[in-house]
Amino acid sequence: MKILVTGASGLVGKALITELQINGHEVFALVRNPSKISELDRKNIYKWDESQLPPIESLRGKDAVINLVGEGIADKLWTEKRKRNLRDSRLVNTINLGNALKSLASADRPKILISASAIGIYGHSQDKVFDEASPKGPDFLAELCAEWEAAANLDASLNIRIVNMRLGIVLSKNGGFLGKMAPVILGNGQQWTSWVHISDVVRFAQEALVNPNVQGPYNITSSSPIKNVDLTQIYAKKMGFPIVARIPETLLKLVLGEMSTAVLSSQRVLPNRLLSTGFNFQYNQFNDAIDEIYGNDNFLDNYHTVNQFIAATKEKVFHFFSLAENLELITPPWLNFKITKKSASEITENILIDYKLKIHGVPVKWRTKISSWRPDDQFVDDQLKGPYTKWHHVHLFYKVAGGTLIRDEVTFRVPGSFIGKLFLTALIRKDVNTIFSYRQKVISELQQSGKLD
Repeated sequence: MKILVTGASGLVGKALITELQINGHEVFALVRNPSKISELDRKNIYKWDESQLPPIESLRGKDAVINLVGEGIADKLWTEKRKRNLRDSRLVNTINLGNALKSLASADRPKILISASAIGIYGHSQDKVFDEASPKGPDFLAELCAEWEAAANLDASLNIRIVNMRLGIVLSKNGGFLGKMAPVILGNGQQWTSWVHISDVVRFAQEALVNPNVQGPYNITSSSPIKNVDLTQIYAKKMGFPIVARIPETLLKLVLGEMSTAVLSSQRVLPNRLLSTGFNFQYNQFNDAIDEIYGNDNFLDNYHTVNQFIAATKEKVFHFFSLAENLELITPPWLNFKITKKSASEITENILIDYKLKIHGVPVKWRTKISSWRPDDQFVDDQLKGPYTKWHHVHLFYKVAGGTLIRDEVTFRVPGSFIGKLFLTALIRKDVNTIFSYRQKVISELQQSGKLD
């Protein structure tokens, strides 16, 4: 299928455009800032000022649109201006998208629109259990979600199948809720949290694309909501935090103002309509979701995931990365990165590679072991000696429409245990971001010059 994704630079959007490509679809993105999308071929990315109609050519001939536009609810305090921005980033953008779809000839119009919404539509209750048949609530978020869905529910005469994804709290290693999580119980901790693993969000979206019976609103939440106190304690135990604190409700209201209603709201939501379709959650218990996301890691570990599309065959891309000398080519010059020794002439499993480099001007020696080597598909390097307490780097290569998608999954731990985590992580994460951004730029230039073809 040819699938257009709006809001593709967000947490869910990036996961979707990656997995859709891996599963054989041709994916396009409609975004405000195309430079934030490295996962797609540049010709498949359209720039959109959401206050205007999207470019018609971005919609023409597509089979489906997945609409994920909307600024983060809890990213900033809720001033009146912020609340207008939250509303406009969902409502105005979705209205403009709908008007553009209406303007297309029937033969050119996508036949499926999957549009994001949220379980905030039900409002807050400590005692009630909500499902897709529950009425909307009375508060700001409920009104916002109801208007958002109304904007997406286009006239039936357009012959577009509409699916409303009412998302719960999305769990992912790459940010979002868990990226802000701390071992802190909020208020009395008795409020219900309805959550979903990001893999199940992606699985539902893919199911909705191909199942003509999936239509209307669906709660995209596990069928096992959890109270905040239990969620926090499970998370803290998994991550190895030594203590669990508590923030009183009065303090949260004082610091967060009206936004505290989102933080303290209780929503026990069940996906009854979704389950009636036969959908099975891969991660239905919070314990299982946390175990999958963090594995055997703990709170000292940090994560970085990068995806990049390259318009070249998987075999050629893997071969490029299999040459140790190319590591010097794609590493920023200010690191003064040099290979000093290899235990074998070609990279294979168990080979040892010694480097020298400079980090903020400080000379560093680094020894890496290639702990896994699967030609054309993946390899893994682990630091044996070097500046980090842990550096585990998984390189993955996928054949996709038009070329190859490479994915880098890095787990790193800074020196200094808890103190290092507290004071060094932000600096090192910035360095890691800069290094991978440079690498992406060089690879893109090499591709354009034909050196990766």
